[in-house]
Amino acid sequence: MDKWFNNNNFAKILALAVSLLLWFMIHLDEVPTTPTIATGSTSRIVERTVPVQPYGLDSNSYVLTSLSTDEVRLEIKGQRSMLTSIFTNDDYKVLVDLSEVKDGSNTLPLVPDLPSGVEVVSMEPSMVTVNVEKLGTKSFNVNIVPEGEPSAGYSAGTPVVEPSGAVKVTLPEGQLEAVAKVQGSVSVKDAKDDITQKKVKLQAYDAEGKVIDNAVISPETVEVRVPVNQPYTSIPLRIKYSGQLPEGLVLSKVEPNVKEVSVYGTEEALAGIRSYDQLTLDLTQFEQAGESTVNLDLTPPPGFEKIEPSSIQLKVTVAPYDEKEETTKVFPNVPITLTGIGNGLESELVTPKSGGLNITLKGSSSMLEGLSIDDIKLSADLHGLAVGNHEVQVTADLPRFAELDETANDLSATVKITEKADETTVTPGEDATDEDTVGPEPSPVEVENGDTTETAPEEEETESNTETQEQTPQGNVPNRGNTNSNSNANSSGSNP
Repeated sequence: MDKWFNNNNFAKILALAVSLLLWFMIHLDEVPTTPTIATGSTSRIVERTVPVQPYGLDSNSYVLTSLSTDEVRLEIKGQRSMLTSIFTNDDYKVLVDLSEVKDGSNTLPLVPDLPSGVEVVSMEPSMVTVNVEKLGTKSFNVNIVPEGEPSAGYSAGTPVVEPSGAVKVTLPEGQLEAVAKVQGSVSVKDAKDDITQKKVKLQAYDAEGKVIDNAVISPETVEVRVPVNQPYTSIPLRIKYSGQLPEGLVLSKVEPNVKEVSVYGTEEALAGIRSYDQLTLDLTQFEQAGESTVNLDLTPPPGFEKIEPSSIQLKVTVAPYDEKEETTKVFPNVPITLTGIGNGLESELVTPKSGGLNITLKGSSSMLEGLSIDDIKLSADLHGLAVGNHEVQVTADLPRFAELDETANDLSATVKITEKADETTVTPGEDATDEDTVGPEPSPVEVENGDTTETAPEEEETESNTETQEQTPQGNVPNRGNTNSNSNANSSGSNP
């Protein structure tokens, strides 16, 4: 044994063995944790509460009104690695199935939805009370409210909604009766043209005008057009005529495709217009008998901005003259207009007392049919007449296609002319003198039989004027191409 220890090679071998033993002992402490420790289980309480998530509700029939709780507290267990930060609290859910609920209160179990490898130790609460309410649907008409004011002189018309018809409002049946209207709004502030808005959101309102937020409206938006117009008025169409028809032809009928036109302008301009008479039909374009269609453009009268329609069609019938086709029509009590009164004088129509004459016209039956009293103008010229009673000739301004009937009586009237009373002012408390007193108006008899030297000359002048007026022809019956014509069944005007 002493020889081994004293042997140098043995000592080297022993030192190597001791070194190896020490190396193994040191590295043995660095070996990883044994698998039994890694696969061990532990418990952990989730730090945050877990939300309750309902699912399966028939949203077409019911609405969820309340949950007794919307979160629960979970205690879970599982492998340590499964409970680390690999999974967050968002990966832990608790579900409640609403697919079998009924109207009213329902108590249902809560079902945890956890990551794989994690088990529930405890859950509080484990049941939830769910209240659902049955939905109802009701139809409502859409009400569109224009907001603001259009430009001065313009007005907003009735809004037009597309698609037309009612919309459906869906709410819990207990709230549906609270809906008073479905409404949207469109701004028309400072507008001069029609407003078109593609998507106008609709909202349901209760009787107090408050929005019902949870109402479901179908469709939820509509397209709206709000007309914006100037003030306008509709007036009758009057047609004037120019030129003459060829010899032997007569204007038988003129039929416009519209009876009235609409003019747009200020309220002052609209108040003063009664008819549209700026349309003239040229008769020289018709060379033979027959039916023609004529297109005529319309222009706004002075002081107006727009006229509708902007053009019209006239159906014109020209026929050969035949006395058998003529007829007559009586126009009762056509008013007489007095003109030409001298300065400082006043006139009064004595006879006819009604203020008008009965006028009988002859012409084509179709043309006379639509004439009215407004198409005939009667006037008496009082130029040069002095104070007194005078019988004056009445002149008739007729449509060019009509004539006075030969059997008609002479057109005349009796007019009373007087001096205008002087306007005097008497200071209160002062006596009026003879010069301040306006004497009574002389009676017609006094003036007619008075000793004035002016009466006879004036009467002679009147008679001269009467003879001149009687010589003025009212029409040329044989030459039907030159027949007076200035209006149709819906027209009137003066001779050109």
